[in-house]
Amino acid sequence: MENRRSSSSQPSGVRLLALLQGQGQEILRREENNASLMHLYGTGTHWVAFERSACQLSRLCPEAKIIPMRLSGFPFPVVMATFGQAQSEHFIHGLPEVEEGSDRLSFKMPALPDGEYGVWHNRQVKYLSRCDVNKN
Repeated sequence: MENRRSSSSQPSGVRLLALLQGQGQEILRREENNASLMHLYGTGTHWVAFERSACQLSRLCPEAKIIPMRLSGFPFPVVMATFGQAQSEHFIHGLPEVEEGSDRLSFKMPALPDGEYGVWHNRQVKYLSRCDVNKN
C-alpha cells in the first residue's frame, strides 16, 4: 500500500477533532449495524476507527491503542482505536479494500460473531462508567 498520508499540515489531534465535529454523526450511523467492514479515517500521522470498526481493528491489530471517550452531543460512550501511519503497512496490508476516499479507507472483514461487539464495547467503557459513578 502506498503512503496515504494527507498533505494537510494540521496536527493529528486537530484533524481528529474536526473529523468528530464534522462527521461524527455520520460515522456513528455508519457503524450502527456494521458487521463486516472496517472503516479507517486518516488524521495525518494516525488512522482511527470507531465502534464496530474499532472492534474489528482491535481483533486484527492487538497493538492498536483503544480509547473510550465521552463526546459532547452523544448520549453514550464512543470507543476509538488508533494506530500510526507508519504501522499501516503491517496491519492492513493485503486486506480487500472496498472503498477509498479522501482520508478514509474501508475494508471487507469477516463478520463479527454475534455478541462479540457488545462484550468488547462494554469492557472498553467499563472505566468510564466507574468514573461517572464516582462523580456523584
